[in-house]
Formats: sequence, structure tokens, C-alpha cells
Amino acid sequence: MKLTSIILSNDDPNVIRILVLTGIAWLPLMVLTLIDGTFYTSEVTIPFIKDVTPFVRGLIVIPMLVMADNLIEPMMARVLKYLKVSGVVPDSEKECLSSAAEKMTRQMNSKPLQIILVVLVLTVSWILQSDYVDMWKESGVTSWMLQLENGGVDETLAGSWFLLVTSPLVSFLLYRWMWRFIVWSIFLYRVSRMKLKLYASHTDLAAGLGMIGTNHALFSILFLIMATLVSSELAGNLLYEGDKLVDARQIVVVFIAISMVVLFIPLLFFTNKLIHVKHKALVTYGALQNQLSGDFHKHWIKDQANDLVDSMQPSAMADYSAVYEVVSNMRVVPINMKTIVVVAALILLPFLPLALTESSIWDILQMIGGSLF
Repeated sequence: MKLTSIILSNDDPNVIRILVLTGIAWLPLMVLTLIDGTFYTSEVTIPFIKDVTPFVRGLIVIPMLVMADNLIEPMMARVLKYLKVSGVVPDSEKECLSSAAEKMTRQMNSKPLQIILVVLVLTVSWILQSDYVDMWKESGVTSWMLQLENGGVDETLAGSWFLLVTSPLVSFLLYRWMWRFIVWSIFLYRVSRMKLKLYASHTDLAAGLGMIGTNHALFSILFLIMATLVSSELAGNLLYEGDKLVDARQIVVVFIAISMVVLFIPLLFFTNKLIHVKHKALVTYGALQNQLSGDFHKHWIKDQANDLVDSMQPSAMADYSAVYEVVSNMRVVPINMKTIVVVAALILLPFLPLALTESSIWDILQMIGGSLF
């Protein structure tokens, strides 16, 4: 199955797509704030140049969402190819695999779903528009997005563009990737229900499914993007709304925990099969290990044979012991701890700059130096 159809509008190079989408989402904001005189001014609490939100959404998140295509599409193609040629999916299940792959592609490209997403993001943006104005009225904070008119607060042209164009565009691209993650998870569930040929002695320590887990972890880019959005919102709250860093830490911890659970839940679909394979293998390989140990003891200890050095039996025992160690160390989830730690660190990365909202880099270095000397 050809997976290039999964990515919409992929005829143009990604660089052009990034430039076009960034030009739509961010460039008009800069132009309109320059016209309004709110790009850099002391007349408003938050001028455009000091607001991290439009810069993060327009110049960081949109390019990341576009470049995610280069990671996720090849990943799905690799996993499909592996399932077809590795023997994990037997010939009797190949038709089911092809059917599952076709359903995945069709669902990812669903036109009705894209229309629903467009309606959803526009509706959410319209609701947030009124909530945003009410929030700033209560806090008394002025920004490049709002202006005072006749004693009331209303959006500037730049603010209207952000709420009705920039924000919905970013949300659509993000929701589209969320939907792809859901569809991919459904595909993994369908694969897990097939009669797979799994061997506990496989050196990936996941009975042959380690390749799926390692590649699935690339979806962490989606959660990295969400972490970047959350971090930008927290930064604004810390800088301009008086929130404390300790409150932000709680949000960060909860967000990372939820992200890790959601990301790796699809791999749990294979856990039942892996537990069965491991338990069965431990019994089978354990019985054979006992027989080999008994033969070894009988020949070399009980009979006191004296040609041990020239015999192949000790080498066979060592080789089999290595195989049994692989079986006993087999994981019941097709992902290793190293990958989990790397993913957690990756999702944490966008939150690290939040520390600079209360302390400068120089203050942090002084604290580190004081603790070391």
C-alpha cells in the first residue's frame, strides 16, 4: 500500500508549506501591530514583541506540525513493511493486515472528518473570542490584541486576525495530528487482535514487536508540540497575570504524566499476547534448560569425564543460557525504559525556559555555583 496519500497537500516541498502557513498565521500580525503602533510600545501592558504566544504558534508550532510529516509517514511505512516481511504476521493474516492498513489510510484522509475539524476549530475560536475579552476586562491588562473604545474593550485588527485565523489554523493542524494518532492507535489494536507469530527468544526482548514500539515513540513529536503550546500559555500567565512558578510546576508534572500515558497506551494492546508468549516460553525453555543441566551434570560431574576442554557441550550450555536469559528478560510491553526516559525528557524540554520567568540565567548559574563551591 502506498502511504503518500496519507499526507494531505504534500505535493509542495515542506519548506514552501511552512513559509505559506507561517505567512498566513504570523506575518499579518506583525504588519497589523506595526500599523496600530502596538508592535513595541509602553502604552499597552503587552506589546506584540513581548508576547510569546504569537511567536510560538506562528514561528515554532506550525513548522513543527508540518515537519512532523517527515517523521510519522515514513514511520508508518516502515512498520507496515516490517509486519509484511518479518513473519510476525503469518500469511493467513496478510489479508487482514492489508484491510487494516487500507482502513487506516481512508480514515486519515476522511473528507467529512476534515470538515468537522474546521467547524470545530472555528466554533472554539468564536467562543474563546468573547471569553478572552472578558478575561482581560477583569484583569485590567491591555495588549496588542485589545483596544479601548467608548469605555469598552474590543479586539484590534491584529487581535481579530489572531483569534479568527492564526489560532484556528494552528488548532486545525494540531487536531488533524491528534486524529491521526487515534487512527494509528486503532490500527495497532487491529494488528494486536491478529494471530501473530511471536517468539520469546527474539533479541529485541519484545518477541519481535520491539520495532513497533520504537517507531511508535516518534509520535512523541505530537506531545512535544502540545507541550510547547502549554509552555507558552504558562509563560504568559507567569509574566503578566501573577501566577507562581510552583503552580506551573504542578501543571507541568500532570501534563507530562498524562502525555506519557496517552502516548504509550496503544502499545498495551499487545501486552496480553506478550504475557502469554513469555509464560509459555519460560515453561518450555525452563524444562529444556533443566534437561541440559541434568545431562551436563551427569556427564561431567557424576561420571567425572576428563575431556571437557575439547567438548562442545560447555559452549552449547553457555549459548542456551544466553537464550534463556533473553526469554526471562523479555518485556510484556514493546518499549524499553531508555526510550521512555528520552521521550519524557523531550516533552519536558519546552517547559525549561519557564524557570527564567522568575530567575535570570545569571541567577541560576550563581545558585549552581554556590551549591558546588
